[in-house]
Amino acid sequence: MIEVTSAEESAALKWLAKRGQPVGRPTPLLTALIATRRSLYSRGLPRYFAIVVGICVIGSGYSLLFGPGATRSDVAYFIYFGIQLSMWDGIRWHERKLGASVPSRSPAEPWWQALGGWYLVSVVAAFGGGIALAVTMYFTTAARTYAVSWLGLLVLSALCCGWILTGVLRGRDFGETPESLAVHRALRTERLYLAMPGFVVFPVILELLWPSRRPPAEVTSWLAGYIAVVVVLQLISGTLHWRRQRRLPPGDYGRPLPTASGPARAGPDATGSP
Repeated sequence: MIEVTSAEESAALKWLAKRGQPVGRPTPLLTALIATRRSLYSRGLPRYFAIVVGICVIGSGYSLLFGPGATRSDVAYFIYFGIQLSMWDGIRWHERKLGASVPSRSPAEPWWQALGGWYLVSVVAAFGGGIALAVTMYFTTAARTYAVSWLGLLVLSALCCGWILTGVLRGRDFGETPESLAVHRALRTERLYLAMPGFVVFPVILELLWPSRRPPAEVTSWLAGYIAVVVVLQLISGTLHWRRQRRLPPGDYGRPLPTASGPARAGPDATGSP
């Protein structure tokens, strides 16, 4: 038996309405599926913050491995890793709980179709392009310490995002109705952006904007170009995904909304008498 809370029902109502399927009360299965979005509340905020803080503590000594000249964006990267992994932990907990009471099956949508071409290109640009840039910086500039320290963070980012993406794309579909599959496809698309490649450039942006933490001058223009390419590709990918999933197909998503009907007004009858 699927148990849902009133808060989860309320969240499901809003989510369905935004996607063109307003209902009076969503089905329990769809409510439970949509509740997996509430990753911050699934296992409690203390656990969420414990994961974030724990990963930041582990990463606090990263720059010490390289000494002077290392990138100063390591703190932002490890905060980003902690947020990613804690939210994914909440989603997986919800899915395991749901899997105990609802039949599931392998994803009906191929992984390359779920990702989309532009998302794949943004992944290659963010991680492959970033690693290639770091290697080029190491061999062609004096900023070798910066390059190798940033390269390590890019590799960690790729591992973190790759693990989440693999879990998202291999995650099982719950239920067998067309409506549950449609909701699951939309949720899968949302989860892709938990491992959004564009996140990998945000710490570098902060580093460029922070005067006391700016990278060596000889690599600044290279980093700015890299950031621009990744952000543009990510915007294109996000726009196309949003257009594809902004409306759910017609179907039975729950109890229909009550029809608006008011009392009949008094007036002359058909014969014209008062």
